[in-house]
Amino acid sequence: MEINMRSEVKWVSSSGILKGRINIKAKEGNMDGLRELVKKMNTTQKDAFRREYGNLLGLIEVEVQTSAITTLAQYYDPPLRCFTFRDFQLVPTVEEFEQILGIPLEGRTPYNYLGQYIPVLQLARIIKIHPMQLEREFTTRGKVRGLPQRYLEQYLHRLAEEERWETFMDVLALLLYGVMLFPNFKNFIDDAAINAFVGYKDRSENPVTAVLAEVYGTLHHCYEKKGGQMLCCLPMLYVWFVSRVIENALNATCPVDELLQCKPNMKGTNE
Repeated sequence: MEINMRSEVKWVSSSGILKGRINIKAKEGNMDGLRELVKKMNTTQKDAFRREYGNLLGLIEVEVQTSAITTLAQYYDPPLRCFTFRDFQLVPTVEEFEQILGIPLEGRTPYNYLGQYIPVLQLARIIKIHPMQLEREFTTRGKVRGLPQRYLEQYLHRLAEEERWETFMDVLALLLYGVMLFPNFKNFIDDAAINAFVGYKDRSENPVTAVLAEVYGTLHHCYEKKGGQMLCCLPMLYVWFVSRVIENALNATCPVDELLQCKPNMKGTNE
């Protein structure tokens, strides 16, 4: 399933509603270089990537309007773990995130975070880099180890030139795990993202529940601190939210498909 969402919906928050609420900022990772790299893939390669990794290629094309996310976050109700509005409540579910990510829950065990340990040998085998060479590329941000996004993007360019497309797709997926699903620092693929990727690729562990848990965990953290920055899973949260406010989207088979079908109407509603 291909997603190509460059929505032009304008989200306007009410200063009266948000006055005195917590200061949450939403910020996307650096997607531009990845979008350019995806253009190097032909249709057959993109189809193979979707079969292996679900809807990640489509989600990278989602232009998240961060004002929608920051406004939505003001309505999060920590005790109830839902978004509470005047007349109704919205709750993101595992099933909805399963549909958005395009990774079936059936047949895979949920991803189990193993801590800050980084499985260098497994990762090196998957992305076809000698373990000693890969180990030298690791750096530290704060107290967290990981790989610079720039290094992996340069490696992707080399793989494309050499037409090593199977490895290209694995490295691209690793980057998307770090930049889009489990970001912690900008332009940095940290241990949490690497572990989730290796868990999916090497142990058939499903990341859907971990993505949803990351959304809830980030919101809870921001409320505890009376403010903060949201980096994780923004395309998934944005697609989920917009799909719930589009007419008839609540009964849609797939929120992403519904958004694609309703895109012209979305553009026109605020003009």
